[in-house]
Amino acid sequence: MTDDDKQHGANGRGDDELEIREMELDDLSSVFALGEKVFTADQWPSLYRTWDEYELVDLFSSDGRYCLVAEYEDRLCGFVLGTLIEKRKSSWRYGYVLWIAVDPSYRRMNIARRLLDRLTNRLIEDGARIMLVDTDPDNKEAMKFFKRAGYGKEVRHVYMSRNLTGTSAYKRRRRD
Repeated sequence: MTDDDKQHGANGRGDDELEIREMELDDLSSVFALGEKVFTADQWPSLYRTWDEYELVDLFSSDGRYCLVAEYEDRLCGFVLGTLIEKRKSSWRYGYVLWIAVDPSYRRMNIARRLLDRLTNRLIEDGARIMLVDTDPDNKEAMKFFKRAGYGKEVRHVYMSRNLTGTSAYKRRRRD
């Protein structure tokens, strides 16, 4: 483990206990379970992207270099999933943070920041000139985190949803 793989926790957890590494095939079920725990429909009912196993597996197989996990005492405690976007006929490459999560019992250890920094460094190595991230505007904790990490130039995006459970077609289907 290199010095870059170690993290000192604010609550007394030691430097040599946190490792950040590339996600491996054996990590998929733990990453998925943590995502299910953090990205709940109850908390984020209109999340424009849904957390599902298909996106996770697709990212792992296509962008594995940008899928990182954090382990503390041999237990997966966080992850970040990103991608590099290359636009045709453009010299710009964009790093994009798709998902980042830390198990709530490991908060306050700077794990999310370490994951984000490691991903950012990898994307810079691969030519990214700008980093993008999105989050729900009601997710104050994430907004504060990303602003502290240097993200700015906030752009509001309108995302609309419709609950179909009140429609006659939905009710009809439920009766059948």
